[in-house]
Amino acid sequence: MRLFLCLSLAILTTSTVASAQEKLEGFAWLKQFEGTWAVDSKVPGAKKSDPGQKGTIHSKLIGNQWLINEHSAQLGPGTQFSAIQSLGFNSKAQKFKGTWIDSMMDHTWVYSGTLDEDGRILLESEGPDMADMSKMRAYRDVYEFTSPDEITAQSQLRNDDGEWETFIHSKITRMGATEQPVTPFLMFQGKGMDAIKLYQNVFASTEIVSMKKYEAGGAGPEGTIEVATISIEGQHVKCIDSPIKHEFDFTPSFSFFVECESEAQLKERFEKLSVDGKVMMPINNYGFSQQFGWVSDQYGISWQLNLK
Repeated sequence: MRLFLCLSLAILTTSTVASAQEKLEGFAWLKQFEGTWAVDSKVPGAKKSDPGQKGTIHSKLIGNQWLINEHSAQLGPGTQFSAIQSLGFNSKAQKFKGTWIDSMMDHTWVYSGTLDEDGRILLESEGPDMADMSKMRAYRDVYEFTSPDEITAQSQLRNDDGEWETFIHSKITRMGATEQPVTPFLMFQGKGMDAIKLYQNVFASTEIVSMKKYEAGGAGPEGTIEVATISIEGQHVKCIDSPIKHEFDFTPSFSFFVECESEAQLKERFEKLSVDGKVMMPINNYGFSQQFGWVSDQYGISWQLNLK
C-alpha cells in the first residue's frame, strides 16, 4: 500500500522556475520544510462522508544536504502507519533524490525528481502494482506550495493507457511551532499514559510529540509522566502525572470541542470516549447542531463532539 507516498515534502514555491532554481543553491531551500505538518488525504471521487486519512509529518534537516521526514497515521482501529523518507538534491545531476520505507510493505522506494515549468516538483519511482503485486508499475508524485504554510500533493500511477492517474490527493498544512503560545494542560494522577493511549485510539492523528517519564528514585512513581506534549488532530496538549495526590480533579467546566467530518465519525468517537465514562448529552439534534454529543471519558476529560 502506497497511500502516504504522496506525503513527501519535496516541493518548491509556486514562483517561477528561475527563482526556484536560485533557492536550490547551497540547499538553502531545505530549511523551509523543517517543522510539523498535518496531513489530510482523500481518494478522488470518494463520498463526502468519507473522512479520508489524517496524519502528521515531522521534518528535520541533516546538515545542509538531506531532509528527513517521519510520517505517521492511523489507518484504522489498531493499524498504525509509519514511514521514514529521505530527500536531498544532487547538484551534479541537478535532480532531487530520495528514498521511502514504511510499515506496510518490504519494498524500498527510490525516486528521482525535477521541476516543471510551473515550479512544481515531480518525483518518479517504480513500485509494485497494487492490483498485482508480482508486477511493477511507474508512479509519480506532484507537489506544489500554495502558500508558505500549505502544500497540495497528488500521488499518481501510470495506467495501462500510459496516462498519469491520480489515486490520492493530499492537503498538507504547517502546524506551526512545537510550543504554542497558549496550550491546554492536563494533570492526571498516574493514568496519563492510559489516557494518551485512549486518545490515540479515538483520534487518528494523535501523536506523542515529546515525553519524559519519572525514573526510579524520582519525584513521582517510576514510569509515570513527568511531562509530555501530545498532538490531537493538530492541537498540542501538555500533560503530567502529578507526583502529589490531590482531592481536586477534572470537571466538565473545561472541555475539548471537536468538529467531526461525518455522523459515523462522531458516533465512533462518542462510543469510544464514553466507555466507563459519563454521558452528559447523548448524540442528538439540539437545534444549534444537527448532531451533537457531550461526554466525559473514564479519566475525567470532557469532550463536546459536533457534526460540521
